[in-house]
Amino acid sequence: MRLAGAWSFLRTRYLLIDDRAAALFRIALGTLLVLDCVRHWREADLLYSNEGVVSNHYHLYRTSLFSFFHAFSTSAEVHVLFAIGLAIHLCFLVGYRARLFAVLGFVWVTSRDARMELVENGGYIVQNLACLWACFLPLQKRLSIDAWRASWRARKETSLADLNAHQLDLSTSPVTRSLVGLTVIVNLAIVYFFNVVNKTGYMWREGTTIHYVLHIDRMVTGVGVFVRETFPLPVLRAVDFLVLATEATICVAILSPYARKYTRLLAIALIIVFHATLGIFMRLGPFSWFLIGWTPLLLLPIHFGIAYRHYERRTRGCELGIDCNDGFALAVGRIVARLDHGRRVRFVEPPAGAVLATRSCDEGEWQTSARAMIGQVAEAVPFGRWWSRAVRIATLGTFTRIASGVLTQRERVTRFLGLRSAPAAALRAKSPLVTRLRKLRTFAREALIGYLAICSTMQAWLENKVIPKSLPPPLRPGQELRGDERQAYDFIKRSLGDVVIPLKPDEKPTFLRVTIDYPRIFQGWGMFAPNPIKEDGVLALDALTIDGRHLDPLTGRQPDLDLSDSRGEGLSQLRQDYGNRLRLNRNEQFREALWEYVMRLPARTGNPKDEVVSLDVYWVKDHCPPPGAVKPFGNEPIPIYSWRKPHYIPAPGGPKLPPVLKVRSAEEKEDSSDGRRNADDKPETKKR
Repeated sequence: MRLAGAWSFLRTRYLLIDDRAAALFRIALGTLLVLDCVRHWREADLLYSNEGVVSNHYHLYRTSLFSFFHAFSTSAEVHVLFAIGLAIHLCFLVGYRARLFAVLGFVWVTSRDARMELVENGGYIVQNLACLWACFLPLQKRLSIDAWRASWRARKETSLADLNAHQLDLSTSPVTRSLVGLTVIVNLAIVYFFNVVNKTGYMWREGTTIHYVLHIDRMVTGVGVFVRETFPLPVLRAVDFLVLATEATICVAILSPYARKYTRLLAIALIIVFHATLGIFMRLGPFSWFLIGWTPLLLLPIHFGIAYRHYERRTRGCELGIDCNDGFALAVGRIVARLDHGRRVRFVEPPAGAVLATRSCDEGEWQTSARAMIGQVAEAVPFGRWWSRAVRIATLGTFTRIASGVLTQRERVTRFLGLRSAPAAALRAKSPLVTRLRKLRTFAREALIGYLAICSTMQAWLENKVIPKSLPPPLRPGQELRGDERQAYDFIKRSLGDVVIPLKPDEKPTFLRVTIDYPRIFQGWGMFAPNPIKEDGVLALDALTIDGRHLDPLTGRQPDLDLSDSRGEGLSQLRQDYGNRLRLNRNEQFREALWEYVMRLPARTGNPKDEVVSLDVYWVKDHCPPPGAVKPFGNEPIPIYSWRKPHYIPAPGGPKLPPVLKVRSAEEKEDSSDGRRNADDKPETKKR
């Protein structure tokens, strides 16, 4: 009995997901995917084509990841691929074959990420996970073309009695029981849990994190610059602790099994406010916006019931007069019947001489104009008033005129569409084989969800640094511990003696690496953890053309090697992360591809004088100002790549080549406990 009670408790609170919440999640996720596709499309030539900074063949031999993008090389081909991706996301958004296009969208997004790992950040992982779990959610059951087509084919109403019996279609439960309901909620809570516990650095304890974050000029927006220059330091310190409290509260509110009517709404409100603020202040890519896109999944049936009752109290039902002998009028009635989930439209005989008419339930005057009928029906159906306003805005106010024109040309529209009074379709019983196959498909789906949930849990355990590799945790050579950390470490040593308890394997299991790495569904969460960086930096190119001009081919302007006077660089997330990753020693191999991109400058501009004879690539860094100051210091352009055209002889009056620069590493490692920096012991000395 206890086991049955525990199962019932788990099932009713975590395994049930509202179909309407899943539909809203599909609309939110589809909208974000469309916008994100357009965002990447703008950089298609630079990042994803052979004319860009990393060509296909160059990347293919330097990665083990699979990507469909490797099959599209030229700029035109890549643009076609992005058009295909946009079409996939639009089909998913409107719910046309939602399950199929959810899978295709997941494959497309992960292929795009695998093609250009240099611009990937935690926001891309949030996006990938949302797309992954969307493949298993009941996205197609509500507010979708799939649901509309299924209902339209299943019931063919031919009379007023059939139309008034449309509530039979709504008698089914609006919830679906599946393991994905638990998985997606727990995964969202894990994001916030580890974002809290990984923030163990001294800056979070001192309250200086927000100050340093807002002084990262490559990420900050104009609004963030205004805040850092206006708000006093005590306010920013308070915001530090408010961030931790907010993330912790969100985690608890998501997982709370009690008072979910309130805790889920609290989590939704905090997520929207917190991440909208973060997205306005910092250019972090899709991280904030896709976490906001997850929030509809937190809605429960009780929330939809409250919303319906609130709307019904402020609107009125109506009667819709339908002439069932007219194919056009009957089609309108069938459409309204499927929109009327609140059963507030009653289908009756129209007044004499009319095939379509409406009147409010408390008024006796019939309305036959398109504007009046649309207004009364929209007010009666759930949230129809809001949807009609959105449609009018989207169509620039022409929707009513179009509807009036269609009503005027009703007979032509009827003939063109072949509308007629169709006989009711006989319901066919499902064969036992079909029933068994569907049960087998459901079992396979739940088993796959369970496997992915286990892999995700293991990945979260292995990837998050707050969980040490062993107890006592291993110390790096020369690592110094703070006072509280030393006390905790000594306590563990005394408790365990010479025993070492391993918590993580030295290598990730093969099955886990294949499952997690290829689709890019990692679980390491810790934005600005354990401490934010205290150094700012941007990538700068100094290319000398054959006619003596210095320019940065990535910006088209003169090279800027001074970051100390910056008030926000205005770089997109794609460009700032590309530069930040290119500076790393492990990505040195991709600097050659950047040189090839610069050499193609005359072909892109069509100007022979843009031929480059000298190229220096810098990582321009400076130190963020300490608390209480506003001016960064220590500006230093670090050359990470230097090239001169071999055997170049300048023309009379032409520029002379500067000496080749001594390149070195731009990496500096920051100790997680006390924030001290140590220069890399192996500076880069390679030149072209």
